[in-house]
Amino acid sequence: MSYESIVALLNPAMSAIYCVSLFVLWRHQRHLVYIAIFATSYALRTVCFAVLYLAISRPAPELRVLSNSLILLSMILLSVALSYRLGQRPRYAALLAIGSISTVLLYIYQFAAPNMPARALILNIGLAGICLLMLFDIATRLHRNRTPVERLLFGLVALSCMGFLLRPLVFQVSGITADRLEEMYWQIVSISDALICSTLAVAIFAMIAVDVTENIKTEAETDVLSGLLNRRGFEARAFDVLSGPTVDAQATVILGDLDHFKSINDRFGHGSGDRIIGAFSDILRNKAPHDAIIARIGGEEFAIMLPAGSSIAAHRVAEAVRSAFKEIAPGIVSNEFNPTASFGIATARKDEGLLGLMERADRALYQAKNQGRDCVRQVA
Repeated sequence: MSYESIVALLNPAMSAIYCVSLFVLWRHQRHLVYIAIFATSYALRTVCFAVLYLAISRPAPELRVLSNSLILLSMILLSVALSYRLGQRPRYAALLAIGSISTVLLYIYQFAAPNMPARALILNIGLAGICLLMLFDIATRLHRNRTPVERLLFGLVALSCMGFLLRPLVFQVSGITADRLEEMYWQIVSISDALICSTLAVAIFAMIAVDVTENIKTEAETDVLSGLLNRRGFEARAFDVLSGPTVDAQATVILGDLDHFKSINDRFGHGSGDRIIGAFSDILRNKAPHDAIIARIGGEEFAIMLPAGSSIAAHRVAEAVRSAFKEIAPGIVSNEFNPTASFGIATARKDEGLLGLMERADRALYQAKNQGRDCVRQVA
């Protein structure tokens, strides 16, 4: 087997390996749909280069058109997968336009007016156009949230885009026969696509690793029953707030506790207790501000931190939660029993740590319990 044949077969082999690897990852992370789309993209890339190898080794112009169409579709799926990963809407209209126009022109310059340099230019401009759409999506994300993985991806896609734009320039070399130029072009395509395939795969696997790690972290910091943060998740985020830049409005903590919860479990069963926790958690999510940190930090104890909320605002939130819970409570376990909740509020002092703030909020909650429950109390 010649050197050229080995290089030509390198692309389908590498693409197949990445395709299988991505598919296996997706089987274990089915909620990450973009992995399946990336795997499909590499599957098409595998078929594309297998077809291209056949097209180069024998006179079959229809195979060249098919190969070019497949590589365009592969890049389109790469862009769609990236959009899903970035939480953005895929640019279907622009991608369809690039793919359709490129395919039509490739067909014309393959059969109606055969022209190899024109086909190379059209294909690479189409691929570069798809890369530009990807770069725009990544840049939009970077503007909101810069992460090392996304910066790496931006750089690799930019290099791929430059590579696509530079490849057709080989046909501008003078003093070389057309056949030799075409041979040089295919060698450049084989080597550059192998590099593009590998570098983009590195970024893709890095993104997946970050997402899987974040999912594991989220699961470790989430209370299963309520869907809120658990104590670990609350303390981590609350610590970040208290150790962050000083603002005019200090952070405020609200502690909420379901009254007589143990007797509810004993009298009506743990299933009823679980329903109460679920209903109370839903109210917390609905009534708390969008920037609030909400958690279930114990069996029947909940915490809300308002990162920049005044004590007055915190009192309004606590009262809104208390009233809403009291309103829906009848019927949760029995029409004869109305669950209630008590609340304690404390506003952070200058340079106060989380432990001290939570202790003062707990004292306020203790006052609410001692003063009849189903009320809101606050400490200075």
